[in-house]
Amino acid sequence: MHEVHLVRDLIHTVEQQAAAQGVRRVKQVRIRFNPLTSHSGDHVRFSFDIVKQDSPLVREAALALTEVAPRVRCRKCGHQFETPHLPDVCPQCDSLELEAVNPTEMVLEGFDAET
Repeated sequence: MHEVHLVRDLIHTVEQQAAAQGVRRVKQVRIRFNPLTSHSGDHVRFSFDIVKQDSPLVREAALALTEVAPRVRCRKCGHQFETPHLPDVCPQCDSLELEAVNPTEMVLEGFDAET
């Protein structure tokens, strides 16, 4: 699963930042993702639950997952709309020339910790 590698990288970042701040325990990790990247919320949660077990700082943390609405723009007519998948067809001009207009990568929004 691709999500495991991405979540592992995000948890590593949390560990580094938490250690630099003298954190004893991370209580919650906040991640934002866009389903256009083919990340399923269920897969991200599953990956988080597996990967966090390897981290003493993050082991007991909860995951707060925010799904970003997948918006695209038609390169032909400029119309923007939400779509759950690509490829899709522009509802204004029937073009297939679409591009994502909001971030599609998984992003660490932050974490809550106990010092």
